[in-house]
Amino acid sequence: MGRLLLKALRTGLWGLLIGPLAAVILVFGAMIFDPKCGAGDSGGCAMGLVTAPIAVALPSFGLFFLGGLAHGLWQRRPADPAAAIRRLRNWGREE
Repeated sequence: MGRLLLKALRTGLWGLLIGPLAAVILVFGAMIFDPKCGAGDSGGCAMGLVTAPIAVALPSFGLFFLGGLAHGLWQRRPADPAAAIRRLRNWGREE
C-alpha cells in the first residue's frame, strides 16, 4: 500500500508541474488574442501570469493524485472477483 501512495504522490507532483504550466500557456494565449491587453493596459492582464498558476497548483495536484490513486487501485483489483468474494466468505473458517 505504501508503494501505491508513493506512486500516486509522484503523479500528483507531475500535476503540480503540468497544471501551472498549462495555466501560463492559456494566459499567454489570452494576452495575445485579447485586444484590451497591450499598450495602455493597467497591468491586469500581466497579473494573470502570476495568479493563474498559483490558483491552479493545488487543484491540479489533487486531481492528478486522485487519478494516480484510482489507477493504482484499479490495477490492484482481483482478476477473479468471484474467487475473492469466496475467499472473504470463508475467512476465519478452518476446513
